[in-house]
Amino acid sequence: MNFKTLSTVCRRRILKPLSAVLLGLAALWCTGAVHYTIWAGIGPVIFLLLAAALLTLGFRNRNYWYGLTGLELAVIVWFAALTPERQFRDTKWQRPWGRMPQTAFNGTLAAVRDIRDFKYRTPEDYDIHYIDDTYDIDQVRTVDVAVSHWDGMEKIAHTMLSFGFADGRYLALSMETRLPEGKEQGFLPGFYKQYEIIMVLATEEDLFKLRTDYRGEELYLYRTNATPEQARQMFRLLLEGADRLYREPAYYNSITQNCTTSLAPLLRLINPSFEGDIRLLLNGESDQLLYELGYLKHRDGESFPELKKRRYVNQYLGAPVSDYSAAIRQNL
Repeated sequence: MNFKTLSTVCRRRILKPLSAVLLGLAALWCTGAVHYTIWAGIGPVIFLLLAAALLTLGFRNRNYWYGLTGLELAVIVWFAALTPERQFRDTKWQRPWGRMPQTAFNGTLAAVRDIRDFKYRTPEDYDIHYIDDTYDIDQVRTVDVAVSHWDGMEKIAHTMLSFGFADGRYLALSMETRLPEGKEQGFLPGFYKQYEIIMVLATEEDLFKLRTDYRGEELYLYRTNATPEQARQMFRLLLEGADRLYREPAYYNSITQNCTTSLAPLLRLINPSFEGDIRLLLNGESDQLLYELGYLKHRDGESFPELKKRRYVNQYLGAPVSDYSAAIRQNL
C-alpha cells in the first residue's frame, strides 16, 4: 500500500468519523447555548435539525462539512461576545443577591459597603439589612473555612471563608450564583452564561446561621494554618475582587467559576506548588483535601473524621446572635 492509498484510508476511516463526532458534540453544545440564551423552545430544535442535516449530508459532500463548521463557529463567536454588562443590564435580582458589596482602600483600612446581615425567621421570611464597616487589614489574624452540605449530599457542598480580626470580629465570605428574579439555579444553565457570580460579604449570623438553623444544612467550620501575613494577603485580594465584580460583573460557571474553584487560587498563597485536585470539583470532600494537604489546624494525632465531628457547627444550634462567632468556635 503506497502513501497516497494509506492517506485516503486514514481520511475515510479515521479522520472523517472523528470529525463527525467532534462536530456532533459541538452541535449539542451550540444547541444548549441557543436554548439557554435565546429562542428558548423552537430555536434549539431548528438549530439541531439543521446541524443534523448538515452532518448527515457531510458524508457525501465536503461542502456540507464547511457549512456545519461555519454554523457552529458563528454560534461560538456570538456566545463568546456576550457580556454580563449587556446581558443583565436591566435585570432585577432576587433579594438575597440584590446588592454587590463595594470596597474602598485607604492604606491598610478597607471601608466595606453593603455587608449582608439579614434577620431570618424562615429561609424565605427575613428582614433585609445591610451594614457598612471599616476593617484594618493589619488586624487580620485568622482564616476559617466552612463547608456546608444539604439534602444529605456528601460529594457536593458549599464552601465559605471567614476572616478573624484581633478585636474578635469576623467577616464571612461566600461566592454565590446571582440569580435573576424568576430563575432557578441549575447545573447545565451554569455553563451557558445564565447567571452572574457574586461575592457575598456578610456576618456569620447571616451566612452560617441561615444554613444550620433555618435550611437544615450540615455545616463544618475549620481553622486553617494560614499565617496572619497570608490571611492579610487573602483578605486584601478578596476585597479587591469583590470591588472588581461590582465594577466589572463576571459570569458564574458550574465548573470553572463556582463557590469553590473561584477561591482555589488562594491555596497557592499557602502552598505555591499546589496544582489542583479533583476534590475541588467534588467539593463535598474539599475539607478532607485541605486536611490531607496540611492546611487545617487539628490536635496531635487527630484523624480527619475526628476533626470533622468536633467541628460540626450544628451542635450549636440556637447559639445567641450576640455571641454567635464565639459560640460556634468552642473547642476550635
